[in-house]
Amino acid sequence: MTDNGDVTFRKMLREWPVQTSLFSFGPVVLAAAQLLNGFYFGSTLTYHALFGVVMVAFAVLVTRHHLVTFRIRQLENESRNF
Repeated sequence: MTDNGDVTFRKMLREWPVQTSLFSFGPVVLAAAQLLNGFYFGSTLTYHALFGVVMVAFAVLVTRHHLVTFRIRQLENESRNF
């Protein structure tokens, strides 16, 4: 069995590139685009900043969830091979 040091974001990104990119970087890019949109059109930036904070928090939570799922799948694969 491996220790917790084997589960890293880099390793997950190598094995699940599309899923990791979509859920970890997608919301951050969307938040930045929304902030730029609000700045460009001169609307109140408070709502756009709040949206950005929520999207970054979502990205953090989903990334942590995917790391846990990745760790569980690694453990299941190791127990099958054992």
